[in-house]
Amino acid sequence: MSDDAVPLPPPRTSYDEVPYESHPYPQAHPSRLAAVATLFGLTPPAVETARVLELGCAAGGHLIPMAAAFPSATFVGVDLSARQIADGRDQVTRLGLTNIELRHASILDVDDSYGSFDYVLCHGVFSWVPAPVQEKILAVCARHLSPHGIGYVSYNTYPGWHMRGMIRDMMRFHAAKFAAPAERTRQARALLDFLAESAKPGTELYPALLKKELEAVRHQADHYLFHEHLEEVNEPLYFHQFVDRAGAHGLRYLGEARVATMLPGPLGPDVEKALKLLATDQVQTEQYLDFLRNRTFRETLVVHARNVPSWQIRPEPVGRLHIASGAAPVGTESPDVRSDAVVQYRGPSGVTLSTARPLLKAAMAVLADAWPATVPFAELLTQSRERCGSTEGGENDARGLAAGLVDSYLGSDLIELHGVPVVAQRVAGERPVAFGPARVRAAQNRPIPTVRHELARLPDLERRLLPLLDGTRDRAALTEVLAGEVATGRLQLERDGRPLHDPTEVRATLTAILDQALAGLARQALLVG
Repeated sequence: MSDDAVPLPPPRTSYDEVPYESHPYPQAHPSRLAAVATLFGLTPPAVETARVLELGCAAGGHLIPMAAAFPSATFVGVDLSARQIADGRDQVTRLGLTNIELRHASILDVDDSYGSFDYVLCHGVFSWVPAPVQEKILAVCARHLSPHGIGYVSYNTYPGWHMRGMIRDMMRFHAAKFAAPAERTRQARALLDFLAESAKPGTELYPALLKKELEAVRHQADHYLFHEHLEEVNEPLYFHQFVDRAGAHGLRYLGEARVATMLPGPLGPDVEKALKLLATDQVQTEQYLDFLRNRTFRETLVVHARNVPSWQIRPEPVGRLHIASGAAPVGTESPDVRSDAVVQYRGPSGVTLSTARPLLKAAMAVLADAWPATVPFAELLTQSRERCGSTEGGENDARGLAAGLVDSYLGSDLIELHGVPVVAQRVAGERPVAFGPARVRAAQNRPIPTVRHELARLPDLERRLLPLLDGTRDRAALTEVLAGEVATGRLQLERDGRPLHDPTEVRATLTAILDQALAGLARQALLVG
């Protein structure tokens, strides 16, 4: 090749033909990763000014909302699919972001010119690429992470994937007769339906296991089914094998993005006692837990080997974190936080927590008032003491509240810990402003990211309203635009099951329900002003 020759672009991939849905992954947010590192006694890099690299970024659905939320941080995404990178760049241009770059390149192309990063993220890639690329992912973490940086790698694991891999083999066998991705996916789904209807659990173990796995797979989206089960490469591995391979690159296991999965939890004290006899360290303990749980997937965090985490979680590091909770008391809207009466709280997934401790009950009330935003621990402690009238003393209260929060964090989804604040408006302003990426995606009728780095589920009115919230319109102007949407048939309004068409009636109805719709957007962390 001559010195002035232009390198050939990366080849087209199956992701050009069948794009993977690109959206936020809350547990892979650097704020959550920083919280894990802090709990384990490390000092993670500041998220607000971090440099973040994502390997296999697809269309930037994970990176772009972070770039919008943290203008002083820098984000770089790499993906082999030209189609997805073009889509992501279009989103970046529409938002006017200057702190993010999406590169059409192979992971194998990442070299020293990329520089160092405080967080390296690789979600949904490791198990689906050949061994040389897997080794490159670990090498990038080792070579490009800053001294206290954190790498996040998700992958399929055994033993759970032994059964799921068998189903994958069945689908690939059947779908191999067809060429077009859409037809292969349709045929694979048809086989799943056939197997699910034919596998009738009885006294034999195999039909019961097969039925359970089929139900976990058959209702997934087409893009997931195609790339997860019909791609040529899908190589799960045991957790201890991943840790060994990371160690060969000078990386140390930090923990899991979901810390609760590192613990025996509901398996009970007998299991915990047995594990102490069987396992000699944290990695062995978790490998045995994977055996017991038939685990299929992990989200593992790694750091440089010189950074040694302490897995004996103490409450003191909670003082440096920001807390959130979407839990609500069961059976009463206003529990007595000054008494010793037991109150039960239910989280978003239905998990419950019961506590009689006044300080923790007061903290739950403070967090409920702040939701969907976070509260820094020091402020949470002050407000909680005021609410419950505590006279225990600052140090004792701080230790007790932190311990209660950690216990709830480890045992359920009732408490979230963040390394940086989540800032969201609870009440819409005079001229409401929505989160930029949410406005752009809603206008395109695509999945909508929230300030909390989750996906919003919106009815039609809120979805139509969201793109209008750029800070230029008051409620009267919003009503007029929405009335025009109704007039053209793009938005339908009903009253008592009857479609509304009369302009006066439409405007009156919109005026009556607009604040309710704005409140719904605020509850889903979609408003920033």
